[in-house]
Amino acid sequence: MQTDIAHYGELAALLAAFIFAWTSVFFTAAGHRLGVTLVNLVRLPAAAVCLGLTHWAMTGRLWPADLAPAEQAWIGLSGIVGLAVGDSALFRSFTLVGPRRGMTVMALAPVFTVVVAWALAGEQLGPQALVGIAVVIGGVMLATRGRDPGGGRFGALPAPLLRTGFLLALVGAACQGLGSAFAKLGMGPGGGGVDPLGATLVRLVWATVAYWLVVLPRQDLRLLRHRLRDRRGTAALAVAVLLGPFLSVWISLVAIKHTEAGVAQVFLGMVPIFVLLPSWIVYRDSPTARTLLGVAVAVAGGALLFLR
Repeated sequence: MQTDIAHYGELAALLAAFIFAWTSVFFTAAGHRLGVTLVNLVRLPAAAVCLGLTHWAMTGRLWPADLAPAEQAWIGLSGIVGLAVGDSALFRSFTLVGPRRGMTVMALAPVFTVVVAWALAGEQLGPQALVGIAVVIGGVMLATRGRDPGGGRFGALPAPLLRTGFLLALVGAACQGLGSAFAKLGMGPGGGGVDPLGATLVRLVWATVAYWLVVLPRQDLRLLRHRLRDRRGTAALAVAVLLGPFLSVWISLVAIKHTEAGVAQVFLGMVPIFVLLPSWIVYRDSPTARTLLGVAVAVAGGALLFLR
């Protein structure tokens, strides 16, 4: 799909980041009540069903037509890396250190995206774009460095728990960055190639199959069914699935398709900025003055990318 809207890809990435910021809160609530494993077992196939029905309603087909094996392989690999492995680590991080801290580490995802897109797809970014990326990452890192006692449920966490949570978030950042680059390779440059809706469906189906094959055989199915009786947990999970793997992931692939993968990932990586408000409202995890300064720096970096 071609579009004449200026900075269409960048705007789509910002919208996806805003939606995912709120999604992280719902996934945190669902993970606390249902367990991260059950959340991951349900979210992927549930989102795949939503995407399949949407694809069928919009195209008359349940599966993308004329999808070359190489395209499906790259897009499917991006789903396994980004959605099955990366998001699983990230959601576990949410339950340990909270969505605000977990999402701050996601600022590193563009670094992985830029390196892989340069190495495999030959994407070249100009000096201003590189400066913008550096400023955005610097702003988010400024917002997260130093002593941060946090507040509410995630206040005064012990150092070992913080290290584990940040390490899991780092795994999520690396996988998301790699997944974005792989998705770009599968969808093709510019406005041609695979439609983002079909690509999102392929990502989710591959991620579902991979995760279920590895994780489900080791689970106690009776215990999983018992946990699903938690109505508040399942309600939070339902909202998270609709906002995250369904809507946000779809919009993020629209962004990746219509701008450079590294630039798209920078804006997608601004979730730590958007997550400050829902984290404060829901968990009373208020930001410090240094965090707010980091927000201002990151927004300035985003402006550089828009003006490149």
